[in-house]
Amino acid sequence: MTVSLWSGPRNCSTALMYSFAQRPDFGVVDEPLFAHFLQQTGAERPSRAEVLSVMPTVRADILPTLKRDNAHVFLKHMANHTEGWPEPRDFGTHKHVLLTRHPRKVLKSYRAHIDSPTALDLCYHHQHRWLERCEAEGWPVVVLDSDRLVAAPEQSLRALMDWLGVDFDPCMLKWPAGSRQEDGPWAKYWYHRVHASTGWEKVPATDLDSLPPVDERFLPLVAETEPLFELLRARALN
Repeated sequence: MTVSLWSGPRNCSTALMYSFAQRPDFGVVDEPLFAHFLQQTGAERPSRAEVLSVMPTVRADILPTLKRDNAHVFLKHMANHTEGWPEPRDFGTHKHVLLTRHPRKVLKSYRAHIDSPTALDLCYHHQHRWLERCEAEGWPVVVLDSDRLVAAPEQSLRALMDWLGVDFDPCMLKWPAGSRQEDGPWAKYWYHRVHASTGWEKVPATDLDSLPPVDERFLPLVAETEPLFELLRARALN
């Protein structure tokens, strides 16, 4: 079985990858489409030059990187990495997980490295389109709410593993501090919090009435993406 996680901007997706990596029956792959996305879109990222220098950008070279020797594989993607991908049916046999979070929270954390995020950066349109494609094609798909996951990790992981048809393993709740060999070259910019952790740290879910404020210039972006988030969140498993 191959599980494809289609996340927003690394909203606990790295922790989820580390969680799956603790299982002996799962191998993990970190954002295998990233270089293709960068080449297709011209998007600026702190790690752009490094990624393009070490990762394949051509479909035929990328597809072999999706494999591992384990019984199952967990692929961590950002949903916008589907932009320009020539053959979505490459993922047709996968089980698809969409991990989403409120745009106000995403903007607050994402701006540490991206000064002026756009709808392309935030991934909601891509997540919604991928959900529609999965449903149209009959591909298994589920939505996870990031806040619910970090508020009750064991409960959420049990529900996810049940959906996948695989037994929950308590090893998914803890991992050694530090980096992993599977980390992409962007890890030094984005993974500090996960590297400093030793497992899921329960964080109470924020009430929607107490979301962080955003700069006035981003209010149109919030207005554009919030309805898509609500559509996804209404489908959340956890």
